[in-house]
Amino acid sequence: MDSISSLLRNKRVGVIGFNARPIACSAKRAGAKVFVSDYWGDDDLSACCDDWVAILTPTPGARQRQPLDVPLYESLVQNLFHLMEKQELDYVFVGSGFDDHTNALIPLHKEGLLIGCSPNQMKKARDFASLAKIAEVHGIQTPKRQVVKTPDEALKLTGDITFPFLVRPTHSGGGSGIRLVRGPHDVINVYRETEEGGYEPRVVQEYIRGIDISCSVLAAEDKSITLSVQGQLIGMPTAGRNCDFAYCGNYHPSGLAKETISRIAEISEVISEVLDLEGSVGIDYVVDESNRIWLMEVNPRIQGTLELIEAASDLSVTSLHVLAFQGVLPEKIPEIKPSVKLIVYSRCDGLVPDLAKFQKTVDRTPKGVMVNVRDPICTIIEVGKSMTDCYRRASDTALTIQKAVAHEKESAPR
Repeated sequence: MDSISSLLRNKRVGVIGFNARPIACSAKRAGAKVFVSDYWGDDDLSACCDDWVAILTPTPGARQRQPLDVPLYESLVQNLFHLMEKQELDYVFVGSGFDDHTNALIPLHKEGLLIGCSPNQMKKARDFASLAKIAEVHGIQTPKRQVVKTPDEALKLTGDITFPFLVRPTHSGGGSGIRLVRGPHDVINVYRETEEGGYEPRVVQEYIRGIDISCSVLAAEDKSITLSVQGQLIGMPTAGRNCDFAYCGNYHPSGLAKETISRIAEISEVISEVLDLEGSVGIDYVVDESNRIWLMEVNPRIQGTLELIEAASDLSVTSLHVLAFQGVLPEKIPEIKPSVKLIVYSRCDGLVPDLAKFQKTVDRTPKGVMVNVRDPICTIIEVGKSMTDCYRRASDTALTIQKAVAHEKESAPR
């Protein structure tokens, strides 16, 4: 492991993403000098990098929520180029926020800095029609989807997409904006009017009940290897969500049968190779009650599972990401211990306590910052002898933090 980690030693690495801190910390542990363009600006980001710029820079009592002059993904790129005025970079790692906005990364690609999938490879990986064809050839399912421009069109849908179904933005991430529509009365509520008085198009998608799964893969164009198959926590009440579709973390092991895990790993490697993907990528599935595997989407960049994998093993995902990009894959993946990653979302508007006293927390919102309902407060990472025990400990910590936020709100000066 030391020889692999030395790959990044003293390299100047830029990290860009909606939540860039986990990737930055991984690169820092591997010996890199790290420069970050991030959205949140969490309290523990500074320890993971040499310089950083955050869009939503938190200050005592507030988060700076003023409207952006340009879209978020463009702002993240602009901020990284601002850092590059002071520091020449060797590599740039991409996190979440760009899956459906790949054109924003073209300037970095032209600089020859991107490690991982190119903007064109990312775009191909997000083409659901192409993914459906790949899935069909290899004997797995994909949910039926249709872009619908108005509520009336959604109400007139016939055929394979019936109530209940999902309505989601044409571009989204982390479950943002996805709604379950149970009947006609729910349809109008999920469409948002534009300033011109029309509606923003939405994707209507068949709703698949089952176990949410993600597969982390190292891809080197024509070859690949699965790092791990883990469960996804979606809309968890213990995380502060109300059974919606927000991404709340992961758990390992997944609890699936060995045959199902092997099949998911196998098809994930095939997809990565057919799409010529490079570096660390993630592929999401649902396994239904009949044990059928449904391909949901491909995330052609480093995933949120990175920190869980590194905490529960001796792997350096960022180092492996670079090696895979260079065409080198490990011969064998070491054991990953039982573990849970749980993102804590606020149940109320309130002030954040000192999260440093919770040792298993990361992505810490600074003390004294006012969070709104459903804002992420922090992330809890637990590693132990069983996944169930890890989840219990993470849930207990999440409840304690939620109570502390509510208490800080009540005790704050009026």
